[in-house]
Amino acid sequence: MSPRPEYMRLHRILHDSLHRFSTSTITQEIEEDLLISLSQVFRQVKQLIDELDSDEEELLADTAFDGEGFIDAIAQLDNRHCLAIIIGDLMFLLTINRQYAQHLVGNTLVAISEFLLASDGDWDEFMQLLCLCLDLAIRDILKSSPDSAFETRHLDFNPSIRSLLELKLKSANWSVVAAIFRVMRNIQKCLKQDIYEKCMKTYLDSVSSLLISLPWDLLREIYGRAEDVLKIDDLQLREMTTFFGYCIQLFCSLVSESSSFEVEAEVDFSPMIWQIVNLVPKLTLWCQVEVQSPHHVRMSHYFRHKVLMLMVKVSSIIRIGPTISKTWIHLMHDYFEDLLLQPLSGGKLDQDGFLERSPFCTSIFDGKQHNIPSFHLQRLAILLFLKCSLNLVGMEGGPDEQECMDENLKHISSSDLNLESEFCRTSYNSIGLTELHKWLQLHVHVDILLNDELYFERCVRFTLSFIQLFMHEDDILFKMLLQLFHVPSFFQERQIINNEPLAEVKNRLAADVFNPIHLFHLFLAEISYDHQVLLDYLISKDTGSICAEYLLRSLRIICNFWSLFVEFPGVKDDSGQSCVKRRKILANSRDIKVATYPAPLKEGGTPSLKMECNESHAHGNNSRINFKRPFVAARDCLASLTTSIDSLNKKSLFPYNPQVLLRRLMKFQELSFQ
Repeated sequence: MSPRPEYMRLHRILHDSLHRFSTSTITQEIEEDLLISLSQVFRQVKQLIDELDSDEEELLADTAFDGEGFIDAIAQLDNRHCLAIIIGDLMFLLTINRQYAQHLVGNTLVAISEFLLASDGDWDEFMQLLCLCLDLAIRDILKSSPDSAFETRHLDFNPSIRSLLELKLKSANWSVVAAIFRVMRNIQKCLKQDIYEKCMKTYLDSVSSLLISLPWDLLREIYGRAEDVLKIDDLQLREMTTFFGYCIQLFCSLVSESSSFEVEAEVDFSPMIWQIVNLVPKLTLWCQVEVQSPHHVRMSHYFRHKVLMLMVKVSSIIRIGPTISKTWIHLMHDYFEDLLLQPLSGGKLDQDGFLERSPFCTSIFDGKQHNIPSFHLQRLAILLFLKCSLNLVGMEGGPDEQECMDENLKHISSSDLNLESEFCRTSYNSIGLTELHKWLQLHVHVDILLNDELYFERCVRFTLSFIQLFMHEDDILFKMLLQLFHVPSFFQERQIINNEPLAEVKNRLAADVFNPIHLFHLFLAEISYDHQVLLDYLISKDTGSICAEYLLRSLRIICNFWSLFVEFPGVKDDSGQSCVKRRKILANSRDIKVATYPAPLKEGGTPSLKMECNESHAHGNNSRINFKRPFVAARDCLASLTTSIDSLNKKSLFPYNPQVLLRRLMKFQELSFQ
């Protein structure tokens, strides 16, 4: 049985243009010819996609133009063998270890994938062959290791095909493995762009089988040896670093895509997600390899970002259990402690308009400090740490839970903390609360636990600094705000009690600094009470759903504890720093003033308008006349938001059904104007 005509044409294109390079030593001059030939092959494959309107007879006639010798050579092959030869020839070109050639070969493989999809070819066979190549390449590299005794679990393929691909990949290195990972990731991008749902499922199944079969434990040891710089050459280190980069990029893409196929319950993980979760500790180890060069410091900075992003993505599509939560907390302490301990400075802007120490800023590397943490990494680390801690808080513990929590709170500032003590082993709630309070103790002002009349002002100041840190990244901001709803809250009136036991104050600290009503007030102040910013959040493809969820949950709590919302006094902002959102608004408007935070009220009550005007006149500050209390500013902002949403919805211009949100906003307005 002859292969399909389109396979024969693919084979002919590659044979005519690339066959001569399979027997040549690649010099600089020959490399230039190779790059030209690869570019031509890529264009021809893309042209085939445009010519799919032609029928099979035309394709076959075009193939036959090559002569009888060419037809006889491949006429005896089936489709799978023909595909294997096509892929094998390209894999051989990957092994010549030329960067630009590898890039073009990878693009050609992606183009062949697109052609098979568009022509209803055996695309699943293509993916299985590609996975087999990656499996063979990694195992061939690891054979040289003295500890290479691993179980051979090759994907189920015809022995002749496997032998063919093994021969083509006999000179494979980590650069080849990295190139194949890149091809797989780019194929996934094409599938996502064209919405091939059935093919995406096939893709995920193929990659899942591959990830499960690979010897990751041995791979960890091989890569871990890169820590000893004296025993590894720079070329091999760069190859392995490139491999790790494309590997973790693929993992992040797989987790993102799997979210549409996964059920949000731990028992329903796909095997692939389980494997990626199990690989997280190894990935955190890999990104800590230290080589004293500006290039590698930047790469390490990037790897830390990708590992943290991977953990955030995984935790957003599944409900991580207590074992994973505890494991990740330990990983955060072991590998990201510098980020957790970094002061909450609010993420101020530098003179170039970038976030200070942002991964988007060019000055990441410092000769005196080889690994400078950025605010972006700090945000990710804090989000993950609080998510894991609060996840444990939400789980029921053992009978000794309260005893464990009280005991550990006594040692929260010392090294005596023992999360695995006899009465803490089954108390997940206590472990989570203890971790949360221990982290808070490292960041709050030293006098915040003094139970005096300024206690609430100090709490709100900390909350303001915390929310300012997250205001610069919208998606992370709302993920954090939603996560903080899991903090055990106390909404009843708090009374200042002199000589209150320190343990009791510590026990309530998280509830006071992460009070959702205070957070909502400060969030609105940070966007200058501009309802247009809220509207942008709500209609954004990236933040629409999570912003709507945050508003719904906040408004429900506010309506249930109305007096606490109305009486929130705010806090004066002495930092002089403007939020990114505020600057963006002011750039195009003369009417919107920068939000100010009124000084807290020491004895309760609400300042009268006359008092506010007198204070403004006494200080010679005419802008104070336009000052609004936090409650009034929030009321006006949400009223304008309600009007805008309702208007867009009536014109069918709102991207989703906002009726639930509108009802909650109307309930808020009813309470506001009573």
